[in-house]
Amino acid sequence: MNFYKNLLFAAAAISINVAIGQEKDPVLLTIGEDKVLLSEFKSVYEKNNSNTQVAKSSPEEYLDLYVKFRLKVKQAMDLQMDTLPTFVQELEGYRKQLAQPYLTDEKTKERLKKETYERLQQEVRASHILIRVDETASAADTLKAYKKAQEARKKVLAGEDFAAVAKEYSEDPSVRNNNGDLGFFTAMFMVYPFEKAAYGTEVGEISDIIRTSYGYHIIKVTDKRKARGDIQVAHILVRFNDGAKEESVKDIAVSDSKKKIDEIYAKLKAGESFEELASLYSEDNKTAKSGGVLPPFGTGKMIQPFEDNAFELEEDGDFSEPFETQFGYHIIKRIKAFPIPSYDEMESKIEKNLSRDAKKLYTTEAVVNRLKKEYFFKEMKNNLKPFYSLGEEFEDKKWNGEGIKKSNQVMATFADQQITNQDFIDFLVKRTPDLRKQDRKILINKQYNHFINETMLDYEDSQLERKYPEFKALVQEYHDGILLFELTEDQVWNKAIIDTNGFKQFYEDNIMDYQWPERVDAVIYVANDLKIANNTYKLVRKRINKDWTPEDIKKMINETSQLNLEVLEGKYASQDNPYIDKVNWVPSLSKPIAIDGKYAVIEILGVIEPGAKSIEEIRGKITSDYQDYLEKEWIQSLRETYPVEVNQDVLNSIK
Repeated sequence: MNFYKNLLFAAAAISINVAIGQEKDPVLLTIGEDKVLLSEFKSVYEKNNSNTQVAKSSPEEYLDLYVKFRLKVKQAMDLQMDTLPTFVQELEGYRKQLAQPYLTDEKTKERLKKETYERLQQEVRASHILIRVDETASAADTLKAYKKAQEARKKVLAGEDFAAVAKEYSEDPSVRNNNGDLGFFTAMFMVYPFEKAAYGTEVGEISDIIRTSYGYHIIKVTDKRKARGDIQVAHILVRFNDGAKEESVKDIAVSDSKKKIDEIYAKLKAGESFEELASLYSEDNKTAKSGGVLPPFGTGKMIQPFEDNAFELEEDGDFSEPFETQFGYHIIKRIKAFPIPSYDEMESKIEKNLSRDAKKLYTTEAVVNRLKKEYFFKEMKNNLKPFYSLGEEFEDKKWNGEGIKKSNQVMATFADQQITNQDFIDFLVKRTPDLRKQDRKILINKQYNHFINETMLDYEDSQLERKYPEFKALVQEYHDGILLFELTEDQVWNKAIIDTNGFKQFYEDNIMDYQWPERVDAVIYVANDLKIANNTYKLVRKRINKDWTPEDIKKMINETSQLNLEVLEGKYASQDNPYIDKVNWVPSLSKPIAIDGKYAVIEILGVIEPGAKSIEEIRGKITSDYQDYLEKEWIQSLRETYPVEVNQDVLNSIK
């Protein structure tokens, strides 16, 4: 039914209040006690008539559709269907989606997407030193971490080797293996502040101290290159013998692995199939059976030696010499290279994959800053001090504001709203109690910012219908569309299926509309040429005595080619099939008949007299007709319940 719902949404006329003075906006029609202004109908008529690819309807034609729509929605409202939990939940879901563009800074969002696409054209290689500090750490711990980062940066700027300083200071566990070298990466691979700093630092330069959710970073950019895009390869892996414990045994195992990969490489050079060799010899159990094929990957997704060897292959089908990684020996075959797609092709993927830090720039932060200016936001931060002084009672899971005088002190004002300390208490009560064990002042400040942001966005969300008529109209369209769908489903679609007695009675009352004309039961053998048709004719003449079916004959004729013969079986009325009308309708077998370059042998099995079509034969057709009948009956009933009167003079004024 989703198709019908979408269709109804698209066709649903909506009631839009247009700012036209009442004296210039006469009543076009009344439906029961409801008055419909000219502007309401005109807006909807013009909107739905704007599609140049669809034949335009006259005001009179469209009014008929509009009245039917308004009648159905009025009944749904009178039945209070808009109060049902399922309706409320569905409409809230649609409204939330529709509200997103209004709660987003589109300019910042577009700038970030294009910035990201530009960065995707380049890959950066960088090393870093990480000094860990939690976002909610105490001021003392934060300062301690920052000073440690300053100390490390000074040493690097003074000329000390970055790798040595990284080993001494960095709290990134991987520093033991990589000396702080992160290899090449591209946009959307790192958290946004780190990415921004890396792309903004020149090769050989040291960044400022950067704060991320992980702590403080010092970044050294060591290289930049044009992005390589993605690539898909297949590989053959021969693993080292990890079970060997003694060094001498290990050496022998490694030597055996090298000999094995070299033998495989020799077979490849001799022209043997890469896929077959991978299936036979690769020790990557996940890919061997599929010829060693791996999913496409880009920079930073595989270990560096594997990536480098893959991207060095110049043509599809090229394969590498054996090379070593920590997993063993590999040979790679290039399947396909994928250049970076256009911006239009990548836009939705970029928007989806932007990091949380980047998204905050065009959602929460940008929008809240705009709203604060628009609504003259003013805060009294001194009233936060009592929260800083909260004792251990704050860490209790049952805390409900103890330690704060519940005097409804005003903490901030905007528009015509006041935010009190009780509002903030209510907000904190809902937070995870475990968070309350962090540094008190930092935690309170952070939660206060979340609270203000949430309050501002919730208020703006509540004002969208007032501020943006087009949003109000769109929500109303979904509102009416859902009601229309639900009521039509109940009154027409489901009723036509569930009401078996009514369905059967409708069929019997209208049985003369469901009649078969005279028909024949026939088998039509269609051949590509006359020789095949003649052979078919001979076999069909024998089929009764031989107990052959039409399918048996088809198999015999098509033994050399499936294109030789096509067999059609069924009951046909005149003009149902071009071959049937070429023969007399009596039980018989025709000789080959030429039509449109093909030859048909027609076997008439019997003649069927005119008669009623059974329900099972045309259930779909009857169901459709019964639904149309129920719709007409329903509309007639609605017109009796809610009389419709049209002001013809006002209707005639629409051009």
